[in-house]
Amino acid sequence: MAEEQQIIKAPTVPLASNALTTLSDMMEFIGMDPDDASIPRLVKNNLIRLINSASEYIETMTSRKFAITLYNEGHYGSGAQELCLGQYPIREVVTVEDTENEYAVPADSYSVDDTGNIGVIYRDKGWPVRGYASGLANDLKASRKYLKVTYRAGFVLPKDATEEAPSDLPYDLQYIVWQMVQQQWNLANNGANGLSAFTISDVSWTFDKELSTQVKDIINKYQRWA
Repeated sequence: MAEEQQIIKAPTVPLASNALTTLSDMMEFIGMDPDDASIPRLVKNNLIRLINSASEYIETMTSRKFAITLYNEGHYGSGAQELCLGQYPIREVVTVEDTENEYAVPADSYSVDDTGNIGVIYRDKGWPVRGYASGLANDLKASRKYLKVTYRAGFVLPKDATEEAPSDLPYDLQYIVWQMVQQQWNLANNGANGLSAFTISDVSWTFDKELSTQVKDIINKYQRWA
């Protein structure tokens, strides 16, 4: 019997590397005790699947990666003092390389102290535009990517937090994951997946499956526009 139970037992679904909340926080939000041993593993697996799906959706809609990650990006010179990177907040600039001249831009010539939270490297001397000259006047026709930036950006996610490095993911991002998962969880448990409304006798039910305005506003807040 024990062997049979082991065979039919549902496997534990792992949180994705980009999951924006933890299973225990999610369970508490919807009124479940994470320490209740009687809660079936199937329930936990399905909650994890919803967490993973909601987290992926948020990253897709914002064009962001929220976990701390090492990036290597090629960039054009901006022609200004600000160089906008692909991800933020910037936690560390490892190197900025001038690939044409094969040298590292001195670290003391730029800073992210005041602009790293929006993904910008500031440099007093600016980031000159370089390009391909053409025509009799040698006009600049197309820019060249001559900067290679290696940097770390992102937040400490709740699942990765330790006492030494607590999570710094904004609470509103976690909250919209809870909202999205709770909405889908309630729809599934009410047998309303794929259903917008139904009427039986004089009882009418309507299910709102659109994301709330609050969720949409927070997604827009964290969207990468540049």
